[in-house]
Amino acid sequence: MTSIFFWVATVITAIFFILVLVLFVCQWVIYTRVEKTMLRYDHFQQKKEERN
Repeated sequence: MTSIFFWVATVITAIFFILVLVLFVCQWVIYTRVEKTMLRYDHFQQKKEERN
């Protein structure tokens, strides 16, 4: 009986670990895309100010 609960706990822990990894990757992708967009926006703002 104890071994069944051990394996259930191990599977649940593994699922949470995989979920954390997936969410971390999703967060990193969102962060890099936002950073890329903000750098592009700043670049265009600087060029716009140089023209004026």
